[in-house]
Amino acid sequence: MTLHYCVADHIFALTRREPERVPPVSLNFAPFRIDHPSSEPLFEMVLDQEVVPRSDNPTQIFDYDLEDGDCTLCIYDDEYRLTLRSRGKEATVVCPFARSNYRFGPTCRFYTDMYFDGRSANGIIYDHALVFAYSFATLPCKTLLIHSSVIVRGGAAVMCLGESGTGKSTHTRLWLENIEGTERLNDDGPVVRVMNDGSVRVYGSPWSGKGCVWKQEWQPIAAFLRLSQGPANVIKELSKFGAFGALLPSTLPTLQKEERTLDQICATLSDILTTTKAYHLSCLPDAAAAHLSCSTIFGE
Repeated sequence: MTLHYCVADHIFALTRREPERVPPVSLNFAPFRIDHPSSEPLFEMVLDQEVVPRSDNPTQIFDYDLEDGDCTLCIYDDEYRLTLRSRGKEATVVCPFARSNYRFGPTCRFYTDMYFDGRSANGIIYDHALVFAYSFATLPCKTLLIHSSVIVRGGAAVMCLGESGTGKSTHTRLWLENIEGTERLNDDGPVVRVMNDGSVRVYGSPWSGKGCVWKQEWQPIAAFLRLSQGPANVIKELSKFGAFGALLPSTLPTLQKEERTLDQICATLSDILTTTKAYHLSCLPDAAAAHLSCSTIFGE
């Protein structure tokens, strides 16, 4: 049984090995479900697979944290293996590839032992497994998930960036409460894509954190806004170099672990910043901060 989804105009598929067993459908993925895909999926994740342990050592191994769990990424000569753990649950995602040319084929296939022989997975594992698969498969298409909260006004989006706890969601909420005609597009993991004509779009996605904003929509980007807490509200435009430094930490850590994928991230960020401004806002959590950033970005 196979279900198809479309995020940022990229189609992907979820398949279970037993036809009568429907792949799990989380509420956040429902707006992105499509019944009649217009093209072959960019990638497919096949569930219910047995993942056999390897006896050889990976060429690289990395550990990093999830919101409520942790991961281990093992890179071999012929595949990636990502093991995800959260709240007593565990699952492994395997991605075979030809390392010599770094190509996955027409459709990139991921295999996972989620739901194999009764093995279950919670929402954090399920979501991050798909974040991992989506990010790797779409990277050659100049597509990046960027950790941010996105506010829309007048047909253009502002992407608020920052470390956890710096107030991204708070700042976009202040826009909603104090600036007329605003709405959130996403509150955690929107997708940014450079189009063939060089224009840059931000898309809603199934990955919106606690904000639960799952919109099948896109907007052009007015600006990126890097936030930090401060004693007063001060905003300044960043140089291209400063903007690059502001955006890179907000891309998926998994993709930054290997030189080839990091090079692709950097190339895409360079294309994004060719046409899009970035600012740094040191601010208080008040209405004045929202009005300052809005007036600066939109020239009002």
